[in-house]
Amino acid sequence: MTTTSPSPTILSSREIGLHLGGLVLFLGLLALWYWLSTGARAVPTLIEMLKDDDPSTRIVAAEQLGLVGPAANAAVPALLAQATRDGSQHANTTAAAALKSIDLTAARLVMTHFIPRLQDPDVQQRRTACAVLGSLGPVAKPAVVSLLAVTNDPDELVRRNALTSLASIGIPSAPIAASLIAGLRAPSGLVRHSAVAQFAFTTPVPQEAEEPLTSLLADQDKAIAGLARSALDKPRPDDTSHIQSLSLMIKQSTARDYALHQLAQLGSSASEALPAIVPMLQDEQPLVRYLAAEALGAMGPAAKEALSALREQQQDTDPVVRASVGEALKAIETGMTMPTEPASKGLRQ
Repeated sequence: MTTTSPSPTILSSREIGLHLGGLVLFLGLLALWYWLSTGARAVPTLIEMLKDDDPSTRIVAAEQLGLVGPAANAAVPALLAQATRDGSQHANTTAAAALKSIDLTAARLVMTHFIPRLQDPDVQQRRTACAVLGSLGPVAKPAVVSLLAVTNDPDELVRRNALTSLASIGIPSAPIAASLIAGLRAPSGLVRHSAVAQFAFTTPVPQEAEEPLTSLLADQDKAIAGLARSALDKPRPDDTSHIQSLSLMIKQSTARDYALHQLAQLGSSASEALPAIVPMLQDEQPLVRYLAAEALGAMGPAAKEALSALREQQQDTDPVVRASVGEALKAIETGMTMPTEPASKGLRQ
């Protein structure tokens, strides 16, 4: 018996045209939806989401506003409220992190709100204060002295959060590195783990940290030992190839903040990156201009070739950037940087 296969369906020219037209319409609607839901156009919707009863919705909205950057300026009041008054710590930290990308002055307002809470009798208030200050990153540089003071807090989680936040801020690098080195020697495994993790993933490893990191290779906690090995395998602050890599990263918009922050922690060793950093003083993003000024100031006299460019930025439109430029000029011209109290020599268990 012979089986005949059905003939393939053949669409007419009109049917093909209708299908293609429908596909084009669908793609157009999809593109319109994407256009309306991204960038500055999405800001009004995201502001409404900040009012949602669900903390996860508020968190996502804050994260997206941070990605929009300065164009999300209309969201600053709502983000300030979330950063300082929301009952969810994660909502506090995401709103604060968004503000540093949108408005540096507003981010500093969050900082000044939480610094006194580092001494609050309520331990949860102290934990949250540390976490929020850390989420502000290098913009919270003026909070470093206060955070150093709570690395001896009676509460283990406060000490852990303080070290993590100090590493997130990163500048000025010397006292922060000293506090982390003290953490490497802490009796508390949680504190040691936090300190070594910062050297492994966040903070450059100075020569003074090599001996305590080497000692941790024999730590009974295998996670701590593994992190110590990762930290010791990192490029050293004066590694030329590493500085060159960071210079190249400055040209990539997605990695610019990270590269400038790392260079700001390297001090005079980063002077080789000077040609890549100086143009960032003219960047449209205030956070980038701030980080560029901080990186140049951290170099001290080694950045004297940047003096002219810095003087041109003394009238920067952002007051936080202007202040950083002023500090950088002073550091380069006199070799004097912002005074910061040294970290204590030991941490409680």
